[in-house]
Amino acid sequence: MMLLALDTTSAVATAALFRDGALVAEREADAGKKHAETALPLIETILEKNGVTIKQIDLFAVDIGPGSFTGVRIGVSLVNALAFATGKQVIPVDSLRTLALSVEETEKPVCALIDARNGNAYAALYQQGKTLIEPCAVEIEPFVAALPQDTVFVGDAQVEEKTYPRARFVGLYALTHPESAMPETEPLYLRPSQAERTKQKSDREG
Repeated sequence: MMLLALDTTSAVATAALFRDGALVAEREADAGKKHAETALPLIETILEKNGVTIKQIDLFAVDIGPGSFTGVRIGVSLVNALAFATGKQVIPVDSLRTLALSVEETEKPVCALIDARNGNAYAALYQQGKTLIEPCAVEIEPFVAALPQDTVFVGDAQVEEKTYPRARFVGLYALTHPESAMPETEPLYLRPSQAERTKQKSDREG
């Protein structure tokens, strides 16, 4: 079984190819270019380098966010289109879950945080495979203060070494949750985009 996973939620897009549950390859896009320019070529390259055609892909997986609004839309739209064209299904995986999977096995709670600027973040809390706090938009300081003292942090907020979502973890999660497969998926937005917030403010003031 061949699975193709894509992540376009952070600054660098990644794609990963799995065969029979094992990671075959993972590639990064050119960080100097926009996801709209790199996402499809990235997929084409990883398939070509490994002698696989898009028709041989049995299942797709995509990071649905939270993250860059534009990046999320590009990734989800592309994977939905590929699934439709090939008659295959998509497994949606959220960014916070992929970050938590990147932490080496621990019995401690794992808090995934994605910086949303101005003291805000997207957050979720997991422990040994269980979701203790569902993905949500939070103010970092009060949220972190309320967590258990032994919490392990991962992401790009509240940490010394920043970590970003990657396609290999999107694929790993998808492989263990085949029941989540669907014909198409939608982005996970936990708060309005900057443009939407500006419009809402303008409407209130007007």
